Amino acid sequence: MNITPLDIKKQEFVTSFRGFNKTEVISFLEMVSQEMENLIRENLELKEKLQRASEKLASYTKIESALQNTLVASQETAEEMKNAAQEKAELIIREANAKAKELIDEAYDKLADLRREYSLLKNQKAAFLVNLRSLLESQLKLLELTEKQSEKVGQPLTIKKKVELNETDVDRLVEEFKQDTEPVTEDNVVVEKTMTNDEEKQTTEDNR
Repeated sequence: MNITPLDIKKQEFVTSFRGFNKTEVISFLEMVSQEMENLIRENLELKEKLQRASEKLASYTKIESALQNTLVASQETAEEMKNAAQEKAELIIREANAKAKELIDEAYDKLADLRREYSLLKNQKAAFLVNLRSLLESQLKLLELTEKQSEKVGQPLTIKKKVELNETDVDRLVEEFKQDTEPVTEDNVVVEKTMTNDEEKQTTEDNR
């Protein structure tokens, strides 16, 4: 059974001949009762401390679990963000490469068009120079023939301005025309403006 300090204090012993000293027994019982009270009080205090420690431990355990869950969630979120950022960066790089390839292809196509146009203009220029040379030479021969025929019939040819052209003059005119039209290049195609009909008429009249 459970014995309390009060039970010890109230405990009575039967007196017998030559028994223990009653005063000493009572004093010892008082001391035992006091010590037992102290032990019970300490035991209660320890139980209370243990209870509080258990409650704190349970609270700390919950906090630790919550922190652990938060840490795991943060790591998963960080990993997801990292993967998303990497995928986005790869997508941007692919789009940039595709756009760059498209621009390069367009540039090559434009360059090819310019080269074809330059080659065409170059051929047209060469053909024009040949025709110009032929025209100048034929006009020169026509003037010489006309002068000779006029001398034969005794009627000198009257012209506003006598034009005297020889082979060297024709070559010089062709070279000057080439220099005037020199800006036609592969990188910057410049089409020189030809003479208008009025300018051609004025030139023809001056030559006559």
